[in-house]
Amino acid sequence: MRVVEGRAGFPDSRVSEALDSTEALEELCGHYAPRIYSFILKRVGRVEDAEDLTSVVFEKVILKLDTFDESKASFSTWIYRIAMNCVTDFYRSRSRKKEAPLEDGDVAGRREGISDLERMDLHIALLDLLEQLPAKYREAVTLRYFADMRVGEVAETLGITESAASKRVLRGLEELRSRSRGGPLEELL
Repeated sequence: MRVVEGRAGFPDSRVSEALDSTEALEELCGHYAPRIYSFILKRVGRVEDAEDLTSVVFEKVILKLDTFDESKASFSTWIYRIAMNCVTDFYRSRSRKKEAPLEDGDVAGRREGISDLERMDLHIALLDLLEQLPAKYREAVTLRYFADMRVGEVAETLGITESAASKRVLRGLEELRSRSRGGPLEELL
């Protein structure tokens, strides 16, 4: 049996130990916390929000750890998907409230000439398109671009060759481009 390891060497086979061992759970959280925090911070732009969302992610991980199924996805893919969903929920709740702190106004929106609301709409549209992809492409694209992994790391996480990982990423991007035609993401993809 091949042991699949996460980005920096945390074996997926140890995830099941975290269900019964506080020490293994602490090790698991300690391994992924900085990566998830960084991932979220890049998407929300505020330290306070990133800290809050990281806490939410790990609360969900701890509560749902028994539902993790390594036959469907690697643990790394699973936890990053939870993080992506938390970021999406964060932006959706902000749009419902129609409020944003003043210091958020200058963050990423003005650098590229789009508002925070437009950025949020694009983010949600991209996540919706990702959900439509076949699982093998969705996982590869998510790990490559949302988790900032190199192709080799994607391959290692998914337990496939680097060539296969590269093909999955490329085919996933082609599929995203195809599905985005005529939509708000067409220019970006």
